[in-house]
Amino acid sequence: MSFDPAPVFDPQAVTPEWIGYVLGREGQCIDCELEAIGTGQVGANYRAHLNWSNDQGPATVVIKFAASDPQSRSTGIQMGTYEREAEFYRVFAPKLEVAVPYTHFVDFVPGTADVAIVMEDLAPRMQGDQLGGCTSDDATLALSQAAKLHSTYWGKEELSELAWLSRRTPEQVEQTIALIDLLQPAFIDRYRSDLTAEAVDLSKRFAANAAQWFAGLPSPVSLAHGDFRLDNLMFADPGASILPRLVVVDWQTITHSHGAHDVAYFVGSAFEPELRGVHEQRLVSRYFDELVDAGRASLLSFDEFWDAYRRFSWSGFVMAMLASMIVGQTDRGDEMFVTMANRHASQVVDLEAVEFLNESK
Repeated sequence: MSFDPAPVFDPQAVTPEWIGYVLGREGQCIDCELEAIGTGQVGANYRAHLNWSNDQGPATVVIKFAASDPQSRSTGIQMGTYEREAEFYRVFAPKLEVAVPYTHFVDFVPGTADVAIVMEDLAPRMQGDQLGGCTSDDATLALSQAAKLHSTYWGKEELSELAWLSRRTPEQVEQTIALIDLLQPAFIDRYRSDLTAEAVDLSKRFAANAAQWFAGLPSPVSLAHGDFRLDNLMFADPGASILPRLVVVDWQTITHSHGAHDVAYFVGSAFEPELRGVHEQRLVSRYFDELVDAGRASLLSFDEFWDAYRRFSWSGFVMAMLASMIVGQTDRGDEMFVTMANRHASQVVDLEAVEFLNESK
């Protein structure tokens, strides 16, 4: 008799029977033990250690649920992050050249935080460290994956037809500006003692001129990750014979945007200002060369891309300012958001991107 389990959207409800069902091995899983992993803000990841009656199944898989924190769950529902990640794995993952986890099973109930994604365990790869930063070689590897993602859907009109895909509509921009007005003072009140003086100043200036910045953004041209940073990348040890060496995870913020969005966001958050200044131009140039090689950069010059890159240097700063206020607060989260805000503030200043606020208008 075939096993027909009830949906599972909570780690405490995971059973060997359910695991066997979702992996297509009914009745063969005899034991399952979950271990919390990762540093997610809106999602919660667990490594499931499995035993099989015939020793034929995987020793481990990773299961992603919604976060347990009520504020984070509410944010995930309102922002559509749970739906986007589920649909990404259903719609895009099988078609992309970018390295993503193999997904065994996806279940999601629209309009809720009921989500379960069962995927391959990427160990022994290790999660990147947003706070510690990365080497130039690791950054090159990451931006090569970004180029693969962006080039696949560069200029594809079909992205406009997906209602669940995040995009910059007039309504969405209006809501974001209202949110910035509301949350910027709270952001400063909470983190003032840890923010640099330029970060405090830029938060006020952006809040006062957000409409001008949004109005000048280049048109969306591709599929972008939207939260392309080290915590969402899994790296293999350089000396290990593991391929691919880097896998991109956490697709909750997948968006119809510009490639420069992900590139500026990653470079600005991955390095302390001094190191970023050393590597920035070379990293962006190499990324652009990969777009050219893929035949996807014929409609813009490097100077045009660099201008978009400078403009999007604000994106990580804005993310830190908003996300820190709408997800559950943790010590690690606080340190991460402060680090992002300070690094991106330096990036904005170094790239003279304040000009995109058009403050005289």
